[in-house]
Amino acid sequence: MAERPVELAYRPTVGELASALRARVRSTGAGRFQRGLLLWAVAVAIVGALLSAAGSGDRDTPWPLYTGVMVFVAFMTAVPWLQARRLHRLAERQGDIRGTVDDAGVRLTTAHSSAGLDWHLYSRYVETPELFVLLSADKSAVGFVVLPKRAVTDPEDVDRLRAVLDRWLVRADATKAPGGPRSRGRAVGRGAGSVALLLLGLLLFFFALAAVQRVTQPDRFPGIQNNTAPMSAVMLGLGTLAVAGAWWLVRRMTAMRIVTAVLAVLVLLAGGAAVYRVGPMLHCWSSDRIARGPEGAYVCYDF
Repeated sequence: MAERPVELAYRPTVGELASALRARVRSTGAGRFQRGLLLWAVAVAIVGALLSAAGSGDRDTPWPLYTGVMVFVAFMTAVPWLQARRLHRLAERQGDIRGTVDDAGVRLTTAHSSAGLDWHLYSRYVETPELFVLLSADKSAVGFVVLPKRAVTDPEDVDRLRAVLDRWLVRADATKAPGGPRSRGRAVGRGAGSVALLLLGLLLFFFALAAVQRVTQPDRFPGIQNNTAPMSAVMLGLGTLAVAGAWWLVRRMTAMRIVTAVLAVLVLLAGGAAVYRVGPMLHCWSSDRIARGPEGAYVCYDF
């Protein structure tokens, strides 16, 4: 006897469409390349801006370039939401959607249209906490179908819907399934990368502290010293970014997340010690030279 079809009734929201578009980006090579490019653009812009700000003057600092890069990144990040808004306006004209999913395919009906989608049109699907997203067989997944989990009346139908999709489609994240060889390899890589970033952050905090040792010890190094406080501030910022990157790598790994949180607190304590030393000097940011007065205050000099 044929299994009873899974029945759906819903009206897509902007948030669901945006989530589906982001899932499509994560599941295609072009989408992953675009995300990586944006992350590199952000990193380069932040490092460049920090290094430029640490210079002796702002006359030659290409602030319009850095601003343009950040505006571009913000726009590209907002593209899924903007596309979702346009798709939602189209969906609103169709009204409520009713459909069925079974071994014959997906059938969707609205007040103004109906469509039957055979399984050969789609090769894989992505599951998010709120959605099932069917992706077309082409590499860029130009076509996609959004099936919200809230569209079913019985919570058990979510499992039935997943079972039908597993029979006919391949999970786009199957290679990342928990317990798989590639999943274990990625987990080890993320853990190693997280530890490396924490060590990098600790090293940057150490260099930030070492860069201002001469001016903080007037008894050993008397007289006016070069103002290295801006460079120390840059290294403190980069160290903080390294610690944040370490957390981001393991944010979905429960055990490593706890270990990273403990190590990150220790590393940030070292960073706090460096901030305690560097902070009082930052009012001399644009000065070439600096010296520590008898009362412990720092005096700025420009030559």
